[in-house]
Amino acid sequence: MKSAYRHAFGVSLLSIALMGLSNEAIAQDASSQNQAQGAGAPVGERGFDDIIVTARKVGEASQSLPITISAFNAEQVKQKVILDVRDLQTVTPGLTISNNQTGGTPVFAIRGTATELGIDGGVALYLNDVPIMNAIGLSTQFYDISTVEVLKGPQGTQFGTNTTGGTLTVRTNLPSADVEGYVKAGYGNYNRREAEGMINLPVNDVLGFRFAGNWIKRDGYVRNPIAAGGAPDRFANENRYSLRGTMQLASGPVDSVLIVDYFHRNEAPSGTIPTDFGPDAGFGIDLRTLGERVGNRKTMYVGADPSGLPRQYYGRAKLFGIEHRVNIDVTDNFKVRNVLGWRKDVIGFSEDTSGLTLTQVNIYKDTKTSQWTDDITFSYSALDNRWRTSVGGFFLLNDKKEGINANVGQSLFLSGAFGFSLPLVIDIHNFERKKFTSKAVYANTEFDITDSLSVAGGFRYNWDRISSEVSASQVSGVLPSFGPNYFPDAQTPCATAALLFYQDRDFGACLGRRGRGFRAPSWNVAVTNKFGPRVLGYAKVSHGYLSGGTNFTIRELPFFQPETTTMMEAGLKADWSIATRPIRTNIALYRGKTKDKQVFVNANYDDGFAAYGVINAARQSVWGIDLDVRFSPFQGLTLDAGYNYIKSKFDKFVIPGLGGNADGKTGATLVTPTDLSGATPAQTPKHQLNVAASYEWPIASTAGKVTTTVSGYYTSKITQTNVFSDYNARFGERFNQVPGYFTANASLNWNQVMGSPLSVQLWVRNLFDKNYLTSRNVQFQAWGYSTATFGAPRTYGINAEYRF
Repeated sequence: MKSAYRHAFGVSLLSIALMGLSNEAIAQDASSQNQAQGAGAPVGERGFDDIIVTARKVGEASQSLPITISAFNAEQVKQKVILDVRDLQTVTPGLTISNNQTGGTPVFAIRGTATELGIDGGVALYLNDVPIMNAIGLSTQFYDISTVEVLKGPQGTQFGTNTTGGTLTVRTNLPSADVEGYVKAGYGNYNRREAEGMINLPVNDVLGFRFAGNWIKRDGYVRNPIAAGGAPDRFANENRYSLRGTMQLASGPVDSVLIVDYFHRNEAPSGTIPTDFGPDAGFGIDLRTLGERVGNRKTMYVGADPSGLPRQYYGRAKLFGIEHRVNIDVTDNFKVRNVLGWRKDVIGFSEDTSGLTLTQVNIYKDTKTSQWTDDITFSYSALDNRWRTSVGGFFLLNDKKEGINANVGQSLFLSGAFGFSLPLVIDIHNFERKKFTSKAVYANTEFDITDSLSVAGGFRYNWDRISSEVSASQVSGVLPSFGPNYFPDAQTPCATAALLFYQDRDFGACLGRRGRGFRAPSWNVAVTNKFGPRVLGYAKVSHGYLSGGTNFTIRELPFFQPETTTMMEAGLKADWSIATRPIRTNIALYRGKTKDKQVFVNANYDDGFAAYGVINAARQSVWGIDLDVRFSPFQGLTLDAGYNYIKSKFDKFVIPGLGGNADGKTGATLVTPTDLSGATPAQTPKHQLNVAASYEWPIASTAGKVTTTVSGYYTSKITQTNVFSDYNARFGERFNQVPGYFTANASLNWNQVMGSPLSVQLWVRNLFDKNYLTSRNVQFQAWGYSTATFGAPRTYGINAEYRF
């Protein structure tokens, strides 16, 4: 480990030292780069400007890449009212974002592959060039940005971590050559207040600094009229801020960028709202007889715990990151690039995921994670740049410590099921330290056979290692113990039953240990042809790998295997015109095969333990169409449309019996073996449609620039989870489905009001106040309820921005 740290620091120190050897100072015109990345409006006969992306570590026009990519500049993000990372699905065909039931963390899915609790890397998330560990870190990073990039399909041979679904990257602006900045303030309904600012400070032609930040506070839109005992009177609020500082030092052939960011969140839970009750499988308890009530998208009923003990309800996060990126032009043909990253996340939440007054599934959870990454690339070009090649290496060290205190099942003790009525619970303490190390080497090459025809290929090989050390303790029939209690104590003894499945175990210390290594290749091959100056066709085959891992609480399956995906894709990107008006059409057809598909599951055991983890589906297939169209029928009006069709199924998938008595056969809470072969995987809508119209009003330039944008998003229904027990299914398949819905956003933007530095925006999200769900959680079998997370109601506001 120490040698890895020394290597990572050594690479960056070497880069800085090489910079010092340079005598010639050159200016890096970052402002022109930022402006190019902020382009994208119609420009007459020339067509649409390209958005510059860095999907292959260098700035390239998105239209020139043999990749299905959705890219948005800062102006588009503003006009389409992208305020949160979850809003990206409303503008990105093929991207699905739902909520994790525990903590409200976003779950991303692309082309049938999701990044879920327990599955890291199906869809990789990046802030600039460093992979982030938790999606919360991207929640409000959409300030002072250059681009947002969504790459679809297996990635990994060019940069960063392996993925089988795709990547999502937010890129921030670099320092520019001018002293400049802005301040922004906004107000909206639900008492939403926002402040944002940026200042750019060039020191000289070599050194520049840029600082930016934002702050958001909003009342929750889910009311709790019986709030007591620590429960908030509103759920689903916002209270967060983010800071970012960037330093760029450009001297001679060396360009060094240092980015430091911090994110802070202290909010009430997002609000998982009980929608239905039914008798549980063990004792037939109906929660309505204990005074519980269902809620709706704007109301839930959470009172004081019957024991009289106070509970806490919050979602907190402190995320800190550093990126040091160095580019060295050793010669005109040979370049070195290194990205060193360090991140530390401290995330905690306390909530009852049942949304009830009873302490039914109360979770107190703390997660502390540190991560080092280093990605170094050597690139070379020859033959008048017709041949371009690169080799490199990637290193990741992730150290995660997670403690959970769960108080569950109060209904069992209040109902008289045991012959008495007392506000007691089952108290479960879990702690896990998980270390993941990934090492990889990769190589990529591209050759222009002719001026129009090119071939490319890439290869990567990974060596991964994961180890886990756990502690588990449990007691039944005690008063709740809310708070950071993760280890055995006088009241809560070691749960030896949970450690029996560990070969390396120490009952005296209440510890279990297991670990395993994985290795596999990733690769891609592509052919591209330029059929004209602005027409690119391509065909590619890519193979992605996702490391296996360990399960903590799923007793029957201690490990899950790596997932591999091979995907074929053919696409055509074209800029042309209809009656001299520009139109852009991008279409891609894809078909993929996945082996040992990683699937998230949860289960409950008859001794009161709740479990979650990952199992492997033998085979999964997917095919689909991505279509993006942009058209300007007349000056000032731009129309956008995106459509994704996806057909995915499990070719072979038999879920083993889970939970109950942990023997796969018996128990009141047993999820019986289920054959899902032929079923559609969860989080996979068959249809997604994005539309937008933006109109620039024909007013005098001295009055400024006025633009109106209206956008809409439709998704068809999805299955919430792959594992839906027979008992839960008795209540209806609808409880495992999130219905399709349509929402719309709109904005009115007046930039440089009457030629002044002031700009004003009016915005509204969920224009028609659509009542829709984003996720479900069914617990009829274990605890007698079903919950749902609702999408936000109509929200609106006004922003004013002053630039200097």
